[in-house]
Amino acid sequence: MIRSNLRVDVHDPYILVALRGTCLRATFRKQDAPWLAMDEYEEDSEASITFKEFRTLAWEAANERARDLGWVRSCDELHEAVKRAGSAA
Repeated sequence: MIRSNLRVDVHDPYILVALRGTCLRATFRKQDAPWLAMDEYEEDSEASITFKEFRTLAWEAANERARDLGWVRSCDELHEAVKRAGSAA
């Protein structure tokens, strides 16, 4: 399974995701907004998956780690926070 071949490393404020055996890499950055921003990436035309496929897997893995770290919240949590803020106004 490709997802199990992902390496996810945290170097605050960055989350680095790489696919073992390829040059596919993506770096995501924690920011003031409650979501990550892609900071850098490296493609690999000889990889067994496309960069688009890798980017999707990397985004999911980085966000999962960021939620574990408390850097970002899930969409449901964000929607609930917006509802609470709207009803308090």
